[in-house]
Amino acid sequence: MKYFNSKSKVKSSTTIGTISIMLPILLLITPLFLRCKKFVELDPPNTLLVTGNVFQNDANASAAMTGIYSQMVEQNLLPYEFPLFTGLCADELKTNLALFKPVYQNGLQPVDAATNIIWTLGYNFIYQANVVYEGCNASTTLSPAVKKQLMAEALFIRAYWHFYLVNLYGDIPLITSSIYIDNATASRTPKAQVYQQIITDLKNAQGNLNENYVAANSIATTTDRIRPNKYAATALLARVYLYTNNYADAETQATAVINNSSVYSTSTVDVNSVFLKNSKEAIWQLAKPTPTNSINTYEGASFILTAVPSLGLQKSSTISTQLLNAFEPGDLRRNNWIGKFTSGSVDYYFPYKYKVETSATITEYSMVLRVAEQYLIRAEARAQQNNLPGAIGDIDVIRLRAGVSLIAATNTNISKTNLLAAILDERQRELFTEGGHRWLDLKRTGTIDAVMTAVAPSKGTTWNTAKQLWPIPQKEIGNDVNLVQNPGYN
Repeated sequence: MKYFNSKSKVKSSTTIGTISIMLPILLLITPLFLRCKKFVELDPPNTLLVTGNVFQNDANASAAMTGIYSQMVEQNLLPYEFPLFTGLCADELKTNLALFKPVYQNGLQPVDAATNIIWTLGYNFIYQANVVYEGCNASTTLSPAVKKQLMAEALFIRAYWHFYLVNLYGDIPLITSSIYIDNATASRTPKAQVYQQIITDLKNAQGNLNENYVAANSIATTTDRIRPNKYAATALLARVYLYTNNYADAETQATAVINNSSVYSTSTVDVNSVFLKNSKEAIWQLAKPTPTNSINTYEGASFILTAVPSLGLQKSSTISTQLLNAFEPGDLRRNNWIGKFTSGSVDYYFPYKYKVETSATITEYSMVLRVAEQYLIRAEARAQQNNLPGAIGDIDVIRLRAGVSLIAATNTNISKTNLLAAILDERQRELFTEGGHRWLDLKRTGTIDAVMTAVAPSKGTTWNTAKQLWPIPQKEIGNDVNLVQNPGYN
């Protein structure tokens, strides 16, 4: 499948036989990354371990790790493509583009689903993280501080992508080594076991990552928040605990981030400054490694409409009526995070969290983890533990910045059930078109059938509950005799 638009020609990767991949870090050796100054090419794998020469010195080892972050930005416009697909699947975005009709109408097919690239890339990043972890672990020449940091980052990235894959596809192969022969016949691991490994990896990362943000050499501190630190692992761990109904630990981890107020804040960052690079809202961001075409972020370059929605990958979607109607009057997020392009008598609304379509001056990075989510995690965790006043206090931090009435002032007798529903609604307004939150929230809260059944007619379809899991790419099913398809796609 190929996607083109007038601004760039970006070819979608074909499925690479992700689990049975025969070359490490194939994505590193594409022409797209050959221009990166810090590019490091890893040796072909043997059956045990890869890349002995790469991990002989700090500079090359650090470049191998940061190369993963570069790919997480550049491969298939991933910071844009992922929220596009999840937003279309849910009730955030709409499109008339025939190419994405199966995504929008929840009619994905295993052979050619546009979402197949998420599986492919996710497992490639996991594989590369395993290579970095094993290479650093085996090295006797890396400096101790760099070795510790890189191994922790590798575990963080492995946990991050396992988290998304298990939430998008259900039971998935759990890949914790670079031994491709073993991975080629991996079967699906129960979701609970995958989560156990995610938590183990994040705890390990949390205990070994630098509290500060480190620069390219993995030692010096920097103001750029583009490599995960201890608090990034803590923030993701809070999310994982929430998803696994461990509310006490979710609250504890979210609190650890929130209490580091000298570094992180929501209340002191106005809505138009949230997505600026290195804002106090940011816990972890991704930056383009070599800015091209004056693009700051692919979200800004691809969501912002300056004409009628196009027939290409980029600039092809608009905000759904359901999302537009979710905002209360006067909500600053509605006024500032949703843009409008008018053609004749037709208004086209689009995500406008990122304000820069193109600019030679880099002012925005792609947001991955931010503080507002931590308040919403803690609000939900506290509500689930019957600490309703504490939950209300957290959600009101978000509402105060949004300029809407506070729950504490208007709903003093709110029930636990209604408060949890209010938190879900607040997450819809605060986190739309970010990190797939809405799609995953609907599934984990058990509200997806009700919401999507109501939304389906406006999409021109009917809802099938089996479609809340994406299909595993058919090529992967064919390559791995132990891999079975999700129900509803056979």
